[in-house]
Amino acid sequence: MSRSVVTCAPSTSLYDILELLAEHRIARVVMLDQKSKPVGIVSEKDVIEFLLGDEDMRGLDEIRAEELATSTLSTIKASAPVEEAAEAMMRKKISSLVVMDGELEGIITKADVVTYLALAGSSCPVTRFMTPNPITVKPSHSVFAVIGLMLKHRISRVIVTDRDSKPTGIITIADITLANNVTNLSRLYVSSGPELASDLLKRAVVIRRITARDFMSDQPLCVNQNSSLSIAAKLMSTHRISGLPVIDENGKLTGIVSKTDMTQAVAHGVALDRVVGENAYLTSVQHGTEH
Repeated sequence: MSRSVVTCAPSTSLYDILELLAEHRIARVVMLDQKSKPVGIVSEKDVIEFLLGDEDMRGLDEIRAEELATSTLSTIKASAPVEEAAEAMMRKKISSLVVMDGELEGIITKADVVTYLALAGSSCPVTRFMTPNPITVKPSHSVFAVIGLMLKHRISRVIVTDRDSKPTGIITIADITLANNVTNLSRLYVSSGPELASDLLKRAVVIRRITARDFMSDQPLCVNQNSSLSIAAKLMSTHRISGLPVIDENGKLTGIVSKTDMTQAVAHGVALDRVVGENAYLTSVQHGTEH
């Protein structure tokens, strides 16, 4: 688990929350009440879904954390096995658990589960848990098409492929969420459509030209379909990324493996190949004696 938890108050503005997400390179903040008790979580996905659905036309500094926070808080004890945490995340369809032992102890996320899998090791092939035939877009697709696909399929990333079905980029929900101005303009366009006032229409015409190419991360890290989950987990943990395109021997896209897939694997108990000496192994890695 992460012991250092970034928090906010119910009255914290969305503008400040976005600043926290960017500053700490995290995907969520825990909302505390006046007694410092966790009462909700605000995630990147909560932010973009709220902005696209909000019709009040308010500025980011006018929107409060309590308006978009997930109010149903799922917790777990610090002494619980990681597999139990992974199983709870999959069963509840959530990405994090607040660690509580009377008071706030930390937070465990799918990213932490990926790190656990990277340390513990697993020879299980990545194809067993990857998502085949992932959602893809072309570099020339409008950013609105990307946003629409993410919301329709409730996914956090789409892969950008070329004419040969080879990955050339990847776009995550963070790429869109942290682009505040574009997100606000896209919200105006999506909510108002062709009925926009003339001044907004001028801006919409410009923003409609923004494509996947303008948002994507070029040359994404990929993993071969013959690789193990352990190798994929190490790549994701080292580079702090949430998903890897899976390619065949010709470099063509065959699937994607994400933090959710890794969490599913741990929930199924495929980690910990090294049963003997496991604790010593984990300790040595955490202290930098093994790479």
